[in-house]
Amino acid sequence: ASHCNPDDTTDALSDNLVPTNSNYHESPRMTWWNHRGTPEWVQYDFAEPKKVSSVSVYWFDDTGIGECRVPKSWVLLYKSGDVWTPVSASAADFTVKKDGWNRVEFPTVETKQLRLEVQLQPRFSGGILEWKVN
Repeated sequence: ASHCNPDDTTDALSDNLVPTNSNYHESPRMTWWNHRGTPEWVQYDFAEPKKVSSVSVYWFDDTGIGECRVPKSWVLLYKSGDVWTPVSASAADFTVKKDGWNRVEFPTVETKQLRLEVQLQPRFSGGILEWKVN
């Protein structure tokens, strides 16, 4: 990750603990706190090439008690050779809703690395409760 708050963990991305809402505090999370309004990233590195045709992200948002919000925007890239390449999906497919999965589908790619790049909202940080790869 470009940054992970020391009180959080990147292991939370794939711990299979499904939250009930975006302000869920009963399981670990990964946040970019205290970075605010910045571009950030997090990635998976696979031991072997993996075929991927969709991902689902459950954003962390602690409105009312903290300063993390769903991001302003996000994109998904895969490593092709030495180049990070965006998946073929429209910008409208990259939703940033709270309290549910944000799923994007695309033509299958085969890669050993996936990267989720986000633009945090101005004056706010952000985070992820779970990131599924299909």
